Amino acid sequence: MHSRSLLAAGIAAILVAAPGAQTPTGTLGVDALRPGMKGVGRTVFAGDRIEDFGVEILGVVKNVMGPKRDLIIARLQGGPLAETGVIAGMSGSPVYVDGKLVGAVSYSLGSFPKEPIAGITPIADMTDAVDGGGTRPAGARVALRWPATPDEVYATIARLLGRTAGPLGASAGYTTLASPASLGAIAAGLRPIGAAIVLGGFDPGVGQPLARAMDARADRDSRSPQNAPAATNRSFEPGDPIGVSLVHGDYDVGATGTVTAVNGNRVYAFGHPFLELGPTAYPMTRASILTVLPSLDSSLKIATLGPVVGTITQDRSTALGGTLGPPPKELAVNVTLSSDRGPDRHFSVSVVHDPILTPLFTYTAILSALTSYERQIGVLSVALTGTISFGADGQVAIDDVFSGDTAAPIAAASVAQPLSLTALNEFRTVQPEALDLHIRTSEQQDSVTVERAWLDTTMPRPGATVGVQVLLRHYRGATETVSIPVTMPTDASGPLSLLVSDAATLTAIEQHEVDQSKPASFADTLAEINRTRRSNRLYVRLLSSSAGSVVGGRALPTLPSSIQSVIESDKSVSTAPLPRAVIGSWEKRFDQVVKGSREIPLTLISR
Repeated sequence: MHSRSLLAAGIAAILVAAPGAQTPTGTLGVDALRPGMKGVGRTVFAGDRIEDFGVEILGVVKNVMGPKRDLIIARLQGGPLAETGVIAGMSGSPVYVDGKLVGAVSYSLGSFPKEPIAGITPIADMTDAVDGGGTRPAGARVALRWPATPDEVYATIARLLGRTAGPLGASAGYTTLASPASLGAIAAGLRPIGAAIVLGGFDPGVGQPLARAMDARADRDSRSPQNAPAATNRSFEPGDPIGVSLVHGDYDVGATGTVTAVNGNRVYAFGHPFLELGPTAYPMTRASILTVLPSLDSSLKIATLGPVVGTITQDRSTALGGTLGPPPKELAVNVTLSSDRGPDRHFSVSVVHDPILTPLFTYTAILSALTSYERQIGVLSVALTGTISFGADGQVAIDDVFSGDTAAPIAAASVAQPLSLTALNEFRTVQPEALDLHIRTSEQQDSVTVERAWLDTTMPRPGATVGVQVLLRHYRGATETVSIPVTMPTDASGPLSLLVSDAATLTAIEQHEVDQSKPASFADTLAEINRTRRSNRLYVRLLSSSAGSVVGGRALPTLPSSIQSVIESDKSVSTAPLPRAVIGSWEKRFDQVVKGSREIPLTLISR
């Protein structure tokens, strides 16, 4: 017997039938199906009661979903289907012919169909996809440069789901056929039924574009897992609703579909991809169906996610699958929002571990916390402090301030960026364990600008400590002078300059002139992230104009001319001229955003 048939037969042999239904005894391959054959499907239309619906096989379209990827075309009937058509959330509903498992209802036909015509994914394709494992498809790695804007984040989420969100949230890119002339033409108009997307807890300013990005039919009135109906201790049965969680806690992001088959602790569902990320670690949850919302375009099961009962380990083109048992590890996000307008507010969520999804949904959770309780139009100042913990591997410190009309999304992006950088590091796989974040907000521009800078002495000497005096002007306010002590190097001489700078100016200079070495380990990656320039810092750099080189990414300043000549003549080493180098570094932290820069020329006077 073919390995796929063995897998499918092993599943079907132990399936638990719905009450009153014939117990399946095996599987039926696509070659055994004929037009006109009658079957039965199973799904939940409301509550937790599995109901039967009728299935009439119309035929099989060969290679329609790809090489050796067939699709069964069938007409559904019974229950509410005459009024609703094929329903989002039915994905994975098992279909049996002659008491044998055929596959899962998974595709619908175009828009505004007059009959519930569905595509059925063969069970052998589902078991192959889930049990075969493999690596994540290269196309699933969606590039996103941080810091990103909200529109860029939502567009990335939409691309992950293979959708192009239109101005009204409609999903584009599907073919709608008014008068299909053949079975092949019918198949060309098929589209995945779609999981019933669940969103909860989000401010409308975040939730609505997020819903459009994920699915135009998202149910935003869902209840969180803690408030969902209590789950029974029984295992899943074919036809049961099943949930996939990406975020749960004070916010919820997930999807519900239907269980197709159960083999011991192995569960197979959906019959089509969710995000098609290949190997995954989504929390698998129970789900409850409140009711079906009929629609001329696409009807929807209004669903709630239940408690986590296992892990979805594969998200493939023909199925989702996983195991019942321990839940996967997730990122614990704890946010405290402080404002002088009221008491502190606390938010806790768990975010799925994934190189792409973790930064995206952490960003949306933080942005929603800000937009839910702070104004979205006008100037806002946002101060962040906290840590991202990687357990024994170390942590990233968060300490920055943002101010202006776009402070909220920029602040959220600043937290998502290190999550993305560490997830995609080239050294090894790491997973953040906890994000603890304190956000302080004020409805005013909170910044200072560098007006002047000077030394408190006219005769600085090597090895001496001098004060750099900086005149700062507060936004629409008074001025103040701060002093930053700096110690001159003992071996420095000649003309130098002191750069007093904000983060943006220093970063731009460093990208062109200073050390551009690459990390050599994950520890170096963390150290580099922790060295990221902060908007609430005033940086002082002592610069030398003496000749130097960047050798293998490492800056070697103030080299003697003889050594400089040897390095430049060695063609086996990657070198670049260094017009000036940093020979001293200092910084001062403020509670406001710091803007502006000044440069002080100086000459060290030897004794």
